[in-house]
Amino acid sequence: MFKVMVTCPFCYRPINRLFLEFVCSGRNAPGYERCQKSVDQRRKDETYSEEPMYPVFSRRWRWLPSPRRETCPRCRGKTGQHACPACHTPLPANFGGGFSPVIALIGAQRTGKTVYLTVIASHLRTVLRDRFTADVSLYGDEARTWLTENVNAIFELGTLPELTPHPATGRSEPLVFEWRRRSESLLHRYQSSYLSFLDTAGESLGTQRAIEELKFLTNVDAFILMLDPFTLPKAVQDLALPKSAPTAAFNAIDVLSQVTNILRNAEGVLRGGKITKPVALAFAKIDAFEGVLGKGHPIFRAEADDSWYDEAAGRAIHDSVRELIRDWGARDIDEHMEAHYAHYRYSALSSLGRQPDYEGLRVARGGVQPKRVADPLVWLLSWYNLVPRRDSGG
Repeated sequence: MFKVMVTCPFCYRPINRLFLEFVCSGRNAPGYERCQKSVDQRRKDETYSEEPMYPVFSRRWRWLPSPRRETCPRCRGKTGQHACPACHTPLPANFGGGFSPVIALIGAQRTGKTVYLTVIASHLRTVLRDRFTADVSLYGDEARTWLTENVNAIFELGTLPELTPHPATGRSEPLVFEWRRRSESLLHRYQSSYLSFLDTAGESLGTQRAIEELKFLTNVDAFILMLDPFTLPKAVQDLALPKSAPTAAFNAIDVLSQVTNILRNAEGVLRGGKITKPVALAFAKIDAFEGVLGKGHPIFRAEADDSWYDEAAGRAIHDSVRELIRDWGARDIDEHMEAHYAHYRYSALSSLGRQPDYEGLRVARGGVQPKRVADPLVWLLSWYNLVPRRDSGG
């Protein structure tokens, strides 16, 4: 289905795909002075990116749709590079050709969002790429630098990041991946979608200013909401956690309730209605519970490697986590999800696979061995038909 209004994967503002801006190519016409790169103030204000870039300019005939190529009014050079009219960020070549979901990663401080984003981004370019026969590429030099540095620190050097500071608006520049694979239609053509992952600030969640700072969430398509089971007293009563183990600043139900209020206000949900955006609710740090629950527990069993999302298996994990939530004395979380969300799925994951040295900020010996980190994302990809879905339960 052709949609004229789409969401920019960088600033999350709705834009008209037919009326885009252009970025100079830096190749001037003979007799004209070449354009120079500089920090674009609009891009900096909207996305906090200070990456130098060539000037952005508007279409010559503003009442007509953007052509494939345009002439820079300064250096008279030709360019085919489109840019978002709201934030001036250069857009991928195939952007707008298919639905590209914007996925926000939400969670309070110390839930491990930065580590999870690093691990799932690496997973996306390796394990999920092979599993679904997709071509996956990360867009943007700054994003590649961020991911390379974090992958090297966590996977190679075995070090964990300090708390990540965020700008005052509660958001930072997202990671944008092109997800390209053959469609399931009769034509079997390749289709590109752009997955935009946003690591939202955890500092605001649990405080009153969060509602003001996270207003941009109104344009996000789906959410992975990470909760910290260490905030549930009944969950950790049998665990021998070290004193240095980080615990989220606010408990799970408070964070969940605040996110719900933000979404209900943003969507204008009627009093008796439910939020329709899909939410994958993931409990992190689940490796700490393996000794208590046992390796035979469903959340510790071997993960699927089929080239589709198994709906029956996903529901089984969902039901197992729901049972855990109630055993942990957090029935209010499940009741809250049932009351406010039309489409949600529980999961439990571990970005590292084993408890790290929290005090020394070091990965456990043997390196990173993630558990079920792909579950929330693959469910969302199947929701938007970006990967096939089957129901082995009939």
